Amino acid sequence: MQTKNKYKPVVHFTPPANWMNDPNGMVYVNGRYHLFYQYYPAAPNWGPMHWGHAVSEDLLHWEHLPVALYPDELGCIFSGSCVLDRANVSGLGSIENPPLIAVYTNHRISDHLEQQSIAYSLDYEHFEKYYENPVIPNKGKPDFRDPKVFFNPVKNCYSLVLAAGSKVEFYSSENLKDWEKTGDFEAGVHGLGGICECPDCFPLMTEDGEKWILIISMILPPGQAGKDKDSFHRMSHITQYYVGTFDGDTFHDTERSALPLLPDYGTDNYAAVTFQNLEEKVMLGWADNWDYAGQAPTDADGFRGQMTLARQMKLVKTAQGYRLAFSFPGLDSLKASAFPLFPGDNRLHTQTFGLKTTVNGPGKITFRNSTGESVEIEVTEEEIIVDRRHGGQTGFQKDYDSDCYGINRAPRLCQNTSIMEIVFDRCILEVLADDGMTPFTVSVFPVHPYEKICVTGEISADFYQIQ
Repeated sequence: MQTKNKYKPVVHFTPPANWMNDPNGMVYVNGRYHLFYQYYPAAPNWGPMHWGHAVSEDLLHWEHLPVALYPDELGCIFSGSCVLDRANVSGLGSIENPPLIAVYTNHRISDHLEQQSIAYSLDYEHFEKYYENPVIPNKGKPDFRDPKVFFNPVKNCYSLVLAAGSKVEFYSSENLKDWEKTGDFEAGVHGLGGICECPDCFPLMTEDGEKWILIISMILPPGQAGKDKDSFHRMSHITQYYVGTFDGDTFHDTERSALPLLPDYGTDNYAAVTFQNLEEKVMLGWADNWDYAGQAPTDADGFRGQMTLARQMKLVKTAQGYRLAFSFPGLDSLKASAFPLFPGDNRLHTQTFGLKTTVNGPGKITFRNSTGESVEIEVTEEEIIVDRRHGGQTGFQKDYDSDCYGINRAPRLCQNTSIMEIVFDRCILEVLADDGMTPFTVSVFPVHPYEKICVTGEISADFYQIQ
């Protein structure tokens, strides 16, 4: 039985050791994807935050680099973003050697004061902190963090969006150093309300022209989290998105939905944000859950925390309104070797693989082993359901296998034939159902490797190995 690296994913990013949470500062520069992340290098539990750093050329295989940012006299290094200052408006580099600017939150542990600071790098690996930090001081606001910088095409300058309690605030700058508040957006007016975290704001083209997306991760109060198994937003921490316009000062949610719009319906995707400096929009999230991340059994493999696979997104017009649709851009080259699975049981010889399935009607895909552990992906006429209650280890947290946490469900958006992409990587299951419009990320910890894939109902599946 496999024991070493039993749960350490092969292609889902994990830290070199110990604790990791939110993705930060993701940017594409000179042919490499840069991923920074919330990192505590001293233990497999949350602690004083640093920015870890890794790079990749294909979004699947990552090279670890030295820690980019360490705590300082202003506090720990909380979440933020990076932007390549091509025009050198900051004056911190040159046109020939544009600086990479990191905009991040300093969190002071003694009184939880949160302020926004910047650092810059000319080799895109070693950073110098700006001598006049903080660049956005805090005048007493709690939960004032997680700046995401983006180019403002209306004012031809830079803007950022950051979390400020129950709302997000927008700021603009000509030089990435001096910032002025321009507006705010109250998350709970036409969506779920709570404490906002890790916002992101960006445009996407549609058949009707450009729309803007605002993504907000959120800590829900007890009254907002739907704690019954039939709710689509049961967790205390969720991520939601809005579709609308950006007027140069703030975001307006002009395309409203009767239900909250979630970029993921699983238990294990939080703080998801997009890469900068890419023509397409590619997102990465923390594939974990604050309710049990500190108890997950991956510490036996020397780490806690993993990222989702990169997901490329587009905005699709449906009968229910605009919806984000996702795909796995890093996996396309692997699908050439795919082969069809038989209806019923199929032997499984790897714990890192992908399935491309065609859904023609109700059906189910089950991964299981001889000890009775199993995880199920079920398609009905009305819902997609991912059930991990019996998937393996569950006793590390009292609610992990409850109906609330163990059954993940979402309403169907496709009633006709659709594609469902599935990836399993040792302890992480990702499902992109309904042509990518209904995603799930779910952790699962089988004691023994899964040995069979069972395909039933009106579903056909092609299998491919990932390595």
